[in-house]
Amino acid sequence: MDTQDSFTGALDSNLGLYDGDSTNLEARLAASDSMDVEPQTPSTSVRIHTTFGADEAEEPALDQEEDEEEDMDEDDLSLLVRAWVNERSSPEILEYEGATLENLMELVDFQTQKMATQQATLANILKMDVDRVKYLVRSYLRTRLAKIEEHARHYIKDTMYRERLSQNELEYAKGYVELEERHVRRSFLDQLPPHLRGLEDVAAEGLEMVSKPDLDAAVFCRVRTTVGEFQFEASEAPIVMRRNNIFITRYSIIRNLLEDGKVELI
Repeated sequence: MDTQDSFTGALDSNLGLYDGDSTNLEARLAASDSMDVEPQTPSTSVRIHTTFGADEAEEPALDQEEDEEEDMDEDDLSLLVRAWVNERSSPEILEYEGATLENLMELVDFQTQKMATQQATLANILKMDVDRVKYLVRSYLRTRLAKIEEHARHYIKDTMYRERLSQNELEYAKGYVELEERHVRRSFLDQLPPHLRGLEDVAAEGLEMVSKPDLDAAVFCRVRTTVGEFQFEASEAPIVMRRNNIFITRYSIIRNLLEDGKVELI
């Protein structure tokens, strides 16, 4: 089975978060959903290397060429799986993987055409590939929607987060904030004195009414590209981060490394 046969995907038409023309795709997915095939979650595995307290001379040599080769071998499905796991494990919303989703949509067209010309047994096998990616895409989008609903007001106010959202996600966030505000005002805020009706007030102690992601939440991360010495805490000695090492730390510490693609969450 070639690459295009193995790596395909589909968007959930109920979410409506695909920016492209998904009319024909939605019709095909509705037809494919009538087939009783159980979507399966692809499995992933990692190697855990213990580096704490080890002699630096005993560590493996830095291999940048191997790191670059791994990145070049990645396909759209691998990118989607990593984005999905990162999104589920991070406390904040991450960059929207629009290009990866668009590439997978193109592969759906190829897979759908191929399924129509195959025997029933092979067509069911091909459809299982589609269903696996369909599950990933739906879970990825729903994870992002859950984060948007949890901190919608903060995301639409912060320019950095606004740029991370797709256009449809941004519109969804704005609509969610409007509905939420309308609901609380009709329920009880309009019955309070005017000075107590604010939804974005900041108390004298610095407490804010608008909830924000907890960037100091603990996360597990695996090193994808050898970083070298890295200062986790100012009071601690630097630790050498080599490829495939796994660490547990505060998200805020490895936030920039995650954005640069040097680590991934697990």
